[in-house]
Amino acid sequence: MNEQKDMFEKYAVEAGSLEDFMMRYYKRDRYTGRGEEYAQTLLASYQEDMDKFGIAWISHHDSVTGEVVSYIA
Repeated sequence: MNEQKDMFEKYAVEAGSLEDFMMRYYKRDRYTGRGEEYAQTLLASYQEDMDKFGIAWISHHDSVTGEVVSYIA
């Protein structure tokens, strides 16, 4: 396992896909609230993390839960 996955897998939540994860757990005003182009760019950035690390995470500042959350495909 890689270091990022080891650090964030304990924060994993259920989601059907990366896009579902983003829609469920990313604060709307910081994701889709900034426009479709911004949302797609952010999603692409998170996809790069998935491809590189096998996990994506949202900080407590950007998460609707107020806690760190992560997604493992």
